[in-house]
Amino acid sequence: MMKRLLLFILPVSFILIAGLSGCGKKEQIKMGFLYSSDVTIRFNKESKFFKERAEQLGAEVMIAHAKDNDALQYEKAIEMMEQDIDLLALIAVNVNTAENIVKEAKARDIPVLAYNRLVSNCELDVYISGNNEQLGKDMAGYVVRQKPKGNYVILNGDRFDRNAVELMASIEETLKPHVESGNVNVLYKTYIENWNPDHAAFELDQILSSYPQKVDAVISCFDGMGVACIEVLEKYGLDGEVIVTGQDAQIESCRRIIEGTQHITLYHPLRDIAYKAAEVAVDIVNGVKLEKKYDINYVNNGYMDVPTVQINSIPVTKENIDEVLIESGFYQRSEIYQ
Repeated sequence: MMKRLLLFILPVSFILIAGLSGCGKKEQIKMGFLYSSDVTIRFNKESKFFKERAEQLGAEVMIAHAKDNDALQYEKAIEMMEQDIDLLALIAVNVNTAENIVKEAKARDIPVLAYNRLVSNCELDVYISGNNEQLGKDMAGYVVRQKPKGNYVILNGDRFDRNAVELMASIEETLKPHVESGNVNVLYKTYIENWNPDHAAFELDQILSSYPQKVDAVISCFDGMGVACIEVLEKYGLDGEVIVTGQDAQIESCRRIIEGTQHITLYHPLRDIAYKAAEVAVDIVNGVKLEKKYDINYVNNGYMDVPTVQINSIPVTKENIDEVLIESGFYQRSEIYQ
């Protein structure tokens, strides 16, 4: 009887030990970071920061971008999946069509981290984003303080990008009491396809050439568009007179802030965001419950409430640009002051 019992216990014990040895951290993690385009300078930097932090945590990262082509991005995503990645970090070219990438990943049991852009109508594991509500308050609030009365133009990003929609809602909410009081007149507002600087410049040129009212402020929601608008303002001799905003702390905008033709940019602490994303990604692969470790909000993408980690941006003006961007090591002084 004892012999039979031992014969039963030994195999069961072996199974339990083998099972326990397979729990916990994965020995070698491989991840893909696939972003939209290298035209957006911040995404270039963030991909490298993500890789840097992931490697510190023992993971391998493949990086690629899709030249702002959603069909190409799908192809590159499949290529990454076929190389046995454990997670895909995705900055979608098109947040509506990118659901096909996510569905393909889920069919292969590959978690997807949506980075900066929330992919619609699909099952996401986590969303890493800035705080668009705070961003809009900082951007529009600054303009109101500089020009409490006047005609404003709002040039937002792509209407299919949830970031742009949320940002517009925050800007409008911030401006609402000033509009209702009659102090602020929103002369014109629109979304700009793909956040394209040339399209933004065209819109502003049309406004300046067609509207009889003086433009006092251009709330541009991206530095690339802001710089393009400043070039239009130069043509009309209005550069420096019209308040111009932006976001991303791109180098040309920083130089424009020093010269006084752009007045504010919203700096996303890219290293902090990318490092946090890498840490979250590794935890997902290792089966860590995010709610126990991170401050989680939830954002609905049309299919589900997606667990979301938010990182606030920092307003940068001429007064604090040295402290925020130079002393932090993000830029060298010689890069900005030329």
